[in-house]
Amino acid sequence: MADSPYIIRFIQLSPGDHTFDFRIADSFFDQREESIIRRAAVDVHAVLHKTANSISLDLSFSGAVTVDCVRCLEPFSLPVDFQRSLLVRMVETPSEEEDDEDAIQVSKTAHDIDLSRALYDFLTLAVPYSPVHPDLENGSLGCDPEVLQHIHQGGSIEEHPDGEAEGDDRWSILRKIKFN
Repeated sequence: MADSPYIIRFIQLSPGDHTFDFRIADSFFDQREESIIRRAAVDVHAVLHKTANSISLDLSFSGAVTVDCVRCLEPFSLPVDFQRSLLVRMVETPSEEEDDEDAIQVSKTAHDIDLSRALYDFLTLAVPYSPVHPDLENGSLGCDPEVLQHIHQGGSIEEHPDGEAEGDDRWSILRKIKFN
């Protein structure tokens, strides 16, 4: 845990507000094979609010992440600019399964908080479900024009009145079936 640059050592902090700044770069996502984010340049400003009984964080994300477009499969830069709050629950035995999107669990005997998982989750959730290139200033699609041409070419398949595609031999045998 000591290797992570996203650790806040809270045990030495006095009650009150404390600020921390983190930089999330490409290497942050290189360690996660399942990540939909390929590259990143995101600044995170964290304000830790510590009282005698609780710890909470206000996080501000600003920058850009690189994701693949679901339409043309080409990578593009997606700007991110959002704020999130995170509550730190002090418990006897922390369990990642008990964490939710607005709270994490830390052992009552812990001296620090590793924010790497929460930062990863917040950034991943900021990416739209189906990210696509933004439209260009002239109103046309921002995707790769060559790929768009292949998508729109697609062949000349005519529709049957019942909604089935003509020229698709897989359905010809089924069309011959007569139901009583």
